[in-house]
Amino acid sequence: MPAPGWSPLRRLLLRLAVLGIATSWGPADFGSRCCGTLSAEALEVKAGASLTKDEAFALLKAAGGEKAWSAFEEDHSLLEFAFSDQATFPTPSGGLPSAGKVMSESPYVTVFDDFLTEKECDFLRSFARSRLSPALVVQSGDNWYDTQTQTRNNEQHWLTPQEEKSVPALRHLLKRMHRASRVPDEHAEALQIGRYNVSTKYEGHLDTDPPHRVARPMTLIIYLADVGSGGDTLFPVGRNDCTAVWHEDKESNQRTYGAATCCATPEKDAPETVRVSPKLGRAVLFFNHRPDGSVDQQSKHIGCPVVAGEKWIAQRWFRFEPYNRVAYGIGTPGFDARFDGVPPEPALQRDSSSEGFWKVSDIGPRVFLQRSFVDDLVHSHLLRLAEATLASSGTVDECWLDPEAVVADDTLRSLAERARQFARLPPHSEAPAVLRLRRLRTGSDGEHLHRDSPPPPSAPGAGGQAAQLASVLVYLRVPADGGHVVFPEALQSKSNPLACGRVGDDAQDDLAACCASEGMLKLRPSRGDAVLLYSHDVEGKLDERSSHIVCPVAAGESLVAEFSFIFPNFVSASGGAAAKAASASQPVVEFENVRREVLQLFWVPPAGGEEAAMGELPAGPHSVRPFTSFAGHVFHVRDADGNLLQEVSRLDPLVEARSRSAPSPISECR
Repeated sequence: MPAPGWSPLRRLLLRLAVLGIATSWGPADFGSRCCGTLSAEALEVKAGASLTKDEAFALLKAAGGEKAWSAFEEDHSLLEFAFSDQATFPTPSGGLPSAGKVMSESPYVTVFDDFLTEKECDFLRSFARSRLSPALVVQSGDNWYDTQTQTRNNEQHWLTPQEEKSVPALRHLLKRMHRASRVPDEHAEALQIGRYNVSTKYEGHLDTDPPHRVARPMTLIIYLADVGSGGDTLFPVGRNDCTAVWHEDKESNQRTYGAATCCATPEKDAPETVRVSPKLGRAVLFFNHRPDGSVDQQSKHIGCPVVAGEKWIAQRWFRFEPYNRVAYGIGTPGFDARFDGVPPEPALQRDSSSEGFWKVSDIGPRVFLQRSFVDDLVHSHLLRLAEATLASSGTVDECWLDPEAVVADDTLRSLAERARQFARLPPHSEAPAVLRLRRLRTGSDGEHLHRDSPPPPSAPGAGGQAAQLASVLVYLRVPADGGHVVFPEALQSKSNPLACGRVGDDAQDDLAACCASEGMLKLRPSRGDAVLLYSHDVEGKLDERSSHIVCPVAAGESLVAEFSFIFPNFVSASGGAAAKAASASQPVVEFENVRREVLQLFWVPPAGGEEAAMGELPAGPHSVRPFTSFAGHVFHVRDADGNLLQEVSRLDPLVEARSRSAPSPISECR
């Protein structure tokens, strides 16, 4: 029997555990867990089709964005664009794999011009305009999310997961953001759109705050409009007059608060200061954490006051672990064969719309492929080097070039830096690139199941706690038959990986059987291509699923130049869990349903507004669904007819939530 005073809802329990990672702030929080109930395939307009006003509104409503209608009511042409067939959207030059200019190594900042098109920027501004609200700031452990106008006084709006999944234009540009960052689709908060009017600003701050359970490895900011004057994003490295305190100008005797004077005096910037001016379509990607998960204090930045005009931005805050849970895998409407999955085999004609870059697998393991990574001149140089070095090394299979040898060769040095940027690894004096040359001839046994990290003893810099975070493999020769790279333990692989053996136990494997297995994630690059393979996940932990084999060569020869980035004495923050650093008190909300009916879960925004759907709680008895949370969140549980069964507002650890619903017809209990 339930304890006295408990509702007969019969144990719809809320369990809290001290687990998990941080959640976002604002409407992006738990709404980002919902999956929507509409088929996204239906929310597309065929090429050349036009919409009536009623049809445009119906599409917007079906995507959950009806509150944005006022911005499109007079002219809904942007909606015709936004709901076009995703496969027809082009990618601007700033979204191509070769784009991006490194502005600074510390902080690590890369700028992409023309990352979004003008029409994409117009749509995002219109989509958010009527729904903007004052921006909020994390204050303290007890006052999580509040207005603080002295620090930040702009306006913002968070998109919902239903919108991110259902609007083709959003899917297209969000996937571009994740390809550019090399971060899995699910590892992010919902997209935030912000507007800064004249004099509005954001004082110096870090985007990551592990003590308050907000751990963000990277940030991507995109400017959605040109600005008349002001509005720079400023990393004030080398300046001491930019802090959020009162400053007095000794010459004028005037006092100004915060970064106002610092922002207005670019002539006083130090050589290491980084200043990025707003420009429509421009994107800025910067790292808030180092590869080991520690916070990079140099990433502190300022949103300078707008002097003239309006500043519009879109921000994507990436996370160390799955967070937003909006993904676009195989079989989903967001999947785009131009960029996703295994690319066509070399013998097949390439699709010129692919722009030469594929996200083969963005999690478990992370694997990317870029077509034509090297041109004919560099390819010839590498071939000559490989032939001479392999011959002179006294082996026929492989040899290593240490960092000194790489730096001494101008072509190798330049290519190594390109490979590092391809891998989005911040420059690190302790982790210079080393080069491995590997050749497999006809009849070769291939390479048995292995992981690239820790690096083999023969690699320069190996030993101790060395970790090879990523590898970039440039294919110089590709065999006519065989030589595939197979990832037996990849999440995408559907076959039993036992035939492929175990890492370190070559006697138990059967490479031929493994390579012949259907359903394995297999990759066969073509000449000049580069494959980026991460051996560690975004947190810095070793990715067990990065294990792979190279199939035997049946005809021809495989010749690969592999750039490896080996970090000596690599100890990642909190044992590799940077997102969990200082967040041991992060609770997980666990709902258990003992009713014999499907229930609906909703998160209630703290500032009011509509509930955000979190998805279904399957029919019981005893079905369970967990969500990360923090104290103060409110949840609603509703039945299929929308009736409120329970409101949960006390989220203290290990406290069961009492029901406020009507008596339940269920008589059984646990």
